[in-house]
Amino acid sequence: MASDFFVEYPERTDDELLLLSSDRASLTTEAAAALDAELRRRNLTESDQAKYQQFVKRNEQREADRRRRKILGTRRDRHSWIDLFWATIAMALISFTYVALPSRYHLKPDWQEAAVDVMFASVFLAVASSVWRRKIGFWMSLVISSAIHLVVVHAWIQRVGNLSRGQGKLAVLLGFVLFFAVYGILRVLRRNFYGEEVRHNT
Repeated sequence: MASDFFVEYPERTDDELLLLSSDRASLTTEAAAALDAELRRRNLTESDQAKYQQFVKRNEQREADRRRRKILGTRRDRHSWIDLFWATIAMALISFTYVALPSRYHLKPDWQEAAVDVMFASVFLAVASSVWRRKIGFWMSLVISSAIHLVVVHAWIQRVGNLSRGQGKLAVLLGFVLFFAVYGILRVLRRNFYGEEVRHNT
């Protein structure tokens, strides 16, 4: 039996032998002796065995992390879901507060429909734009674009009447387009007036 190990182990790679040495407890006495002899012949020391065990542990950790990401998603995915949750909560609170107000404080139907579309776009931009929220240029752009958005959607409603479901989606999408357009224009203006240093401020 021992001779079988002395024939088998020389045919194995260094990694296979080091893997065997990391699970020495499962080997028989004859197999362990043959393994030690082959490791000595190849000048694979205990230091090499320790390094290989660390390598195996790192691979196992990476594989565990990969499986966990498949189940729970990446950190970015989780942040996206959290941002979506807070955007939904914010819109629910705004809607509840508005409905709770006396009717005399409610907007006219055409302005109300326009305000809902603007709210969807503005709240999602404010909540989801975690990278830009600390920049004054972001909030300036959001206020300006939301005002333009409200006027444009209101004019659209007055022209065609109540918006269809598809038109409503386009109205919300318009808010995102207007925001990025205004934000881009403000960045260009600030760069022209204040120079390259605005990259750190906007």
